Amino acid sequence: MHDSSEGRISGTILPVRVLFIHGAGKAGADAWPEQAAIADPEWFFLPRDGVADDALSDAQRAANWLRESGGGHVVAHSYGANAALLAAQLAPSLVSSLALLEPACFDLARGMPAVEEHIAAMAPVFEVATDPSVSTPEFSRRFGAGMGFAPPDLPDDVLEERVARLRALRTPWGMGLRSERGLPARTLVITGGWSPLYEETAAALAAEGARHLTVEGAGHRIQDTGQATEMLRHHWLLG
Repeated sequence: MHDSSEGRISGTILPVRVLFIHGAGKAGADAWPEQAAIADPEWFFLPRDGVADDALSDAQRAANWLRESGGGHVVAHSYGANAALLAAQLAPSLVSSLALLEPACFDLARGMPAVEEHIAAMAPVFEVATDPSVSTPEFSRRFGAGMGFAPPDLPDDVLEERVARLRALRTPWGMGLRSERGLPARTLVITGGWSPLYEETAAALAAEGARHLTVEGAGHRIQDTGQATEMLRHHWLLG
């Protein structure tokens, strides 16, 4: 076993069982290269099921894994944080701890300015997701504009695959997350300090009892930094 996945209590080495839930980009172990490189057999990287992510169905899959495995720690990135929180509500006694990296749990931060601005910009984009008159390049352009970046210059086949996934994505709001349902007692939120959207969401989670840490300069993909891995290790061992 690797040091990053072991704890010690009174000289005894204890394995750490961890479920990793990806965001809306890469899936499975591909979404967690830093962690996959040191992965213990007790670590499981949730694969994508179908064309796109659906936090409601992914939460069921995550909860099933927790039940079959006897529980464990849950780590999620961006969009996947919705599935992680929903899974924790479905199987609360089986979640040893929860770590959310740049969580896109916008239902819990409604009313905050950057969150409302983001939803106002992206809702019209998702409204035309099933409209066949909106071409793949046009949807990519609209999606990029709503997110605040230029559409990617990709080969046609790659663009088709990516846009198909985005069109089928369940929006990261309106999925039933409620603050009164509470968070696991050991919930950590890590952000990169670069986006008011994610900082507001982190603040909303912190108001519900989560511990919030920042990795300045890490951007959105915090899991690609060694520092994030160390923070996760500390969280698993000490809470």
